Amino acid sequence: MMKIKRMLFIIVLIALFGGCFYAMNQHYDELARYPYELTQKQRDIVLEHLDTEQINYLLAQKIEPDEFLPFIEEEGFTLENTLWYTKAMSTRKEEKSYIVNFINKYKEHMEYGELQNLLTYYSYNVLTRFYDEGYTYGEHAKLIANPSSMYTILNTSKTIYTYEPKNLVTITTLPHDSIVDNANDIMIQKEVVKPLEELMKAAKEINRKNYGDMVIKTGYLSYEDQISLYESKQKEFPKDFTMYWDHPGQSEYQLGYTITLKPNDNKGDSEEKKKEEDREQAVWLKENAYKYGFVIRYPKHKEDVTKKAYQPYTLRYVGKQAAKLMHDEDKAMEEIDFSVFEK
Repeated sequence: MMKIKRMLFIIVLIALFGGCFYAMNQHYDELARYPYELTQKQRDIVLEHLDTEQINYLLAQKIEPDEFLPFIEEEGFTLENTLWYTKAMSTRKEEKSYIVNFINKYKEHMEYGELQNLLTYYSYNVLTRFYDEGYTYGEHAKLIANPSSMYTILNTSKTIYTYEPKNLVTITTLPHDSIVDNANDIMIQKEVVKPLEELMKAAKEINRKNYGDMVIKTGYLSYEDQISLYESKQKEFPKDFTMYWDHPGQSEYQLGYTITLKPNDNKGDSEEKKKEEDREQAVWLKENAYKYGFVIRYPKHKEDVTKKAYQPYTLRYVGKQAAKLMHDEDKAMEEIDFSVFEK
């Protein structure tokens, strides 16, 4: 008898335990530990779209409601990409569904720390084209996230694709003759105008001729300009093309800080080109350009560093401090840590 009573007692306990567990489970709140306040409607949306594992991730990462709720009902929403969605939306506005699809598809091509810069300087359409079609002139060339810096350095492993600077202005007060067909104007970055005017005015001391008898041949070159010049430059430099020119999207002229000057009497024949570095204008630029914030971008005896042939009339604006340091220490841009000059 005692044995039967003991068995019944155990059965009752098990039943009570099961009932209590069921009741507790029915009232268990998976969001009880979520540190941010949600309305009942928001709670319902979260519970509808996230499973237990995802909710645990939400809690562990302490993702704020404003970061994931705007996207949670979009098709393809992935909780792990929440911060990417939010960063993209805050940087360049677009439909939420578009942003979800864009991030989900192209996230693997980007780094989160570069996302804001990428969407600041390139549109969604440009990035989509770049990631879908690739870079025509170099399969493994990396897209520079922030090409706006005065100190950006390009080479065959980097590209700025179709980037266009925001602060370009047209040169109107200085003699110029663009190398681009049917282009009467030359543009440069706004902050370069005054230093360039000062340099050109001072160049009169070379030979007592206005502007040292020099003319500006190249300033900003768009991606499209470079494409139009590409074939002619390949013919001009059939050997070691990249020692003298660049593939479209890899030219520092596209940054707006680089210019090329030419003496007015330059005839362009091979004998003349051999003597370019000895001409009075080239000698003066080498000794004085730094005073106005410019450096010889591809200096002599630095070919191994710059991967470019010596170009005495190609100037790059880097500001007076950096230019003086480079001049005094005989350094090319590739040999300088420009972080000390960043504002």
